[in-house]
Amino acid sequence: MVENARSRTPEGGDVANSKLLQAYRRQKAEPEDDREKQEREQSERRTQKRTASGESIVVDFVASFVAGGNASFEPVKGRVLMSQRRLILATSKSKTDIPITSIFDIAVGQVPPEVEEFFDYTVMVGYIIGKRRRTTVIGGDRETIEKFTLLLFRAALNGSRAQVTHPARIGGRVLDTPRRPTGLHLDYEAVTFPDDDGPLTENGEPFHIDLASVIFFEVLERTVDDEKRLVLSVQHVKQGQTVTTEISLKSRRKMNILGRYLRLVYHWIKSNVRNIEVTEQGLEVLVGLYSAGEMAAEVDFSELLGVEQAVLDEALETLHDEDLIDDDAIPTSLTPQGRFVVNEEIEDVNV
Repeated sequence: MVENARSRTPEGGDVANSKLLQAYRRQKAEPEDDREKQEREQSERRTQKRTASGESIVVDFVASFVAGGNASFEPVKGRVLMSQRRLILATSKSKTDIPITSIFDIAVGQVPPEVEEFFDYTVMVGYIIGKRRRTTVIGGDRETIEKFTLLLFRAALNGSRAQVTHPARIGGRVLDTPRRPTGLHLDYEAVTFPDDDGPLTENGEPFHIDLASVIFFEVLERTVDDEKRLVLSVQHVKQGQTVTTEISLKSRRKMNILGRYLRLVYHWIKSNVRNIEVTEQGLEVLVGLYSAGEMAAEVDFSELLGVEQAVLDEALETLHDEDLIDDDAIPTSLTPQGRFVVNEEIEDVNV
């Protein structure tokens, strides 16, 4: 079942066991109280580094890199710094400034053959200076590069304006849903479309696409505001139905980066379930938890599924060991990998 998941151009390598991403999920599952959050933010403001021009530095680490399409392809060691406005690669002899607005591509694990012998884990950044396209390859340990990459994606896309058609289709049925203007914000497990006017809200919350629910996506060309634009068409499972949402950003540069982000996170989730064999019993428990939601803790869940409590306990323990649920006892919730498995099953049924 999982082997038949569909995507295009998976990238990023096997990052399923990333300590960074596991910690990110734990942080979301255990939110800080207001006092802890306030104290942390005050501490960060006191210690935050700034550039000479007063920009706040959000990234600062040492790495090896080839900057600006260096003709020698010889990596150098230096500091990688990033503010909300620019990426800076600095050595004792040189400094390369890359405006965030000039970045058109972010590719994890894709290294030009000329430099692949020098790096173990990398991110390649494509950008434009003047009218020339340039690339830089930054290498380091997996956790550092992943954390930097996530921050770079957010710096490039958060706060962008988008046009969203939701739902454009439900199943195979095309709907006459108008495009609506909205914002765009990247989270690790979702793409959210916030807007003060609330044109895309569900149950009082901004509309979002759970990236674990994505089953297929492609880039199409549509006429938007009387001009040809690229549109990202995303098929995802919502409340047991296959729904298609279409997203358009005016900037082709940003559309390319958004597509890269979707592929990266999709591949991470898929790679973590590729070799998992889920039994029929385990799948039944997963689907039951998915359908019941928070109500699973309020009912006799074993009776609901028609199984003995000992059988349910064993299934929960196995699903937790395989990182498909957050805890081995009810109440629990599905991890992104668990939601992916359920959504694949729902899609198989709907086909």
